[in-house]
Amino acid sequence: MTVRGDLPAQTTTFIGRRAVLADTEGLLGRARLVTLVGAGGIGKTRIAEETGRAMARTSAFQHGVREVRLADLKDPALLARTVAAELRIIDNSQDSGLGRLVESLYDKNLLLVLDHCEHLLDAVRHLVHHLLRDCEGLRILTTSREPLGVYGEHLLRVPPMSDEDSSELFLERAGQGVPPRVSGSPLAIDLVAARPDEALADDVTLEQVLDWTAARCTAEERQLWATLSVLPADFDLAAAEAVAGTDVLEPLSALVRASIVVATTSPVTGHTRYRMLGSVSEFGARLLVDANEPLRRHALYYSTFVDEAARSWFSPDEVVWLGRVREEWPNIRAAITCALKTAELAETGATMAMNVQRTRFTSVAGLLGQAWDLLAMAREVITEAPLRTSLLAHCAFVAQARGDMAAATVLITEASALPRSPITDLNLVFAEATHLFFVEGSPDCVPLYAHVVELCRQYASPGDTYFAELMHAMATCFLLDVEAADKATTRLAEHDDVHWSRAWALWHEGLYELLHGDPAQVHPLAVEALRIQLALGDTWGPAFSLWLLACACAELGAFDRAARLLGALRSQERVTRISLSTMRPFHKLLERTDRTVRRALGDDYPVITTLGADLRQEQAMEFALEPVPDSERRPAKPALPGGLSRQEFTIAGLVAEGLTSRQIGARLFISPRTADRHVVNIRVKLGLPNRMALAAWHRSATGEA
Repeated sequence: MTVRGDLPAQTTTFIGRRAVLADTEGLLGRARLVTLVGAGGIGKTRIAEETGRAMARTSAFQHGVREVRLADLKDPALLARTVAAELRIIDNSQDSGLGRLVESLYDKNLLLVLDHCEHLLDAVRHLVHHLLRDCEGLRILTTSREPLGVYGEHLLRVPPMSDEDSSELFLERAGQGVPPRVSGSPLAIDLVAARPDEALADDVTLEQVLDWTAARCTAEERQLWATLSVLPADFDLAAAEAVAGTDVLEPLSALVRASIVVATTSPVTGHTRYRMLGSVSEFGARLLVDANEPLRRHALYYSTFVDEAARSWFSPDEVVWLGRVREEWPNIRAAITCALKTAELAETGATMAMNVQRTRFTSVAGLLGQAWDLLAMAREVITEAPLRTSLLAHCAFVAQARGDMAAATVLITEASALPRSPITDLNLVFAEATHLFFVEGSPDCVPLYAHVVELCRQYASPGDTYFAELMHAMATCFLLDVEAADKATTRLAEHDDVHWSRAWALWHEGLYELLHGDPAQVHPLAVEALRIQLALGDTWGPAFSLWLLACACAELGAFDRAARLLGALRSQERVTRISLSTMRPFHKLLERTDRTVRRALGDDYPVITTLGADLRQEQAMEFALEPVPDSERRPAKPALPGGLSRQEFTIAGLVAEGLTSRQIGARLFISPRTADRHVVNIRVKLGLPNRMALAAWHRSATGEA
């Protein structure tokens, strides 16, 4: 939450309406729900924005003012998730998203502005009721053409602009001409002001102004106006041309000059984006004879866009790609939904739903809940293999990423019984390998991941390949010997021109040092990984970085700091719905860390972990990024003889006791083959010819010879 809020930037002056503004602010001072009611185009949105700005300049709302525009939302089932996304609330849950909203807002002193509610009345009524009931510090300002009908709602009917204000607005917009009487509608005045030299009868309604405006458009402009009405959100020139099926720059520019289309600048690309206001879009829809073809073109255009994003994001342009996918998300979501509801486009929609996740956008942005909804919709539509096989496997991995292993197992079981192709084999083997890794902690996952890497190199994108390499390296580091882990860690560092992969390479290097090397090296590596993740706006990776930092601090003897990080990690898991406790290798190390910290802190442990859990998100991250002061560290343990790691020295001792590789494996819960590989690596490191020489070396090193 930001104290100042995130209201849209002012692009035009605000004229008049001082009495309405004062009334709105006054009502919000004593009521928790205020609805601005009035006809389309009467200025409700601008009054709500100006009220929000005025409130943000005061100390009335500690956590600021946030606005959510609902005009583009067509599906009422997506209301809670859309509001959460606009408020940048992480929503990886499988429920409708209302729970995450309440969980995030229940302790906030916030003004929430919900704009354009009239087409979602039942859904908005339900949402507002629960938010007001469960979030005591929340106040809500809505705009609608009719009341919500919620208990405690205070209505303020927005009147037409006065003649004096209407004239001032017209002259400000047009710069010349005689102001007509147009029912006091700011939108109507904007439309008329775009043609100040053309006569218009007085006392006309907005509908009449729209008819008058359409009559003055060329046939090409009217057709484009109608066609663009199918677009669910703002769009760029390429999308407009794709939906219209022709070059549209000239007629689109004419629509902008006529105030039918509003032009803005994208903060991501710097290029022009366009949108139509609600009443203008509704009028355009009435001009459209058949929406099916424009909607089909819209779906196909965004299918191509998502496919390109999935193939291209893993590059130095990754930040721009993530920004572009976020900017286009309402269009992408609508395109997937439309495609899945259209028989001939259903496979396209399912592929889009999977490709979105391949861009890593929904996990980075904390929108796995929305991704899951789309994938679930695709599962209902796609019934035939091999696409269903891929889809089920893809869904299984999304469940695994959140730690929902039960759901993942069901999906993998169904997918395994279906026919495969090389590309479905890639998805399914990946999910099967991840099950072996996360659920069973079995080293058998490593060769499966290696197989996936080879399949990715043949059939998938560089980003897919890197992700497979990351999982392969992670499993190798957790489950195999130091030599294999070292090789896998070195390979990951080769893609340092991509911030996302750079962060995970640093994280993985820290994991390697924690498990096989020098734990003192872990903390700075994990801090730098977390710093990159936060700069990217990544909401998924920081949970893993907090886990690594907590383990590192315990190894350093900074037990108070480790306890706070453990508390912060538990909060992060709850917020992100990522359950590390169901990922066996992570959980085993976390349990060891927790036991160590509990023993060191005694009765102080629950108090300190609670302090960490109570940190706000930004506070927790600031704390995690701090260096560990020397005063918090315990003295470093003396290096073990021969430069061996703790595990290697332990294995050498077991060899000295006369244990076979099978017996060593049973003692350490590793396979005999892995134990034998460890023994060979230790002998190579020490330059010893056989096990007898290793046993003699260990006895000498420990003073037993």
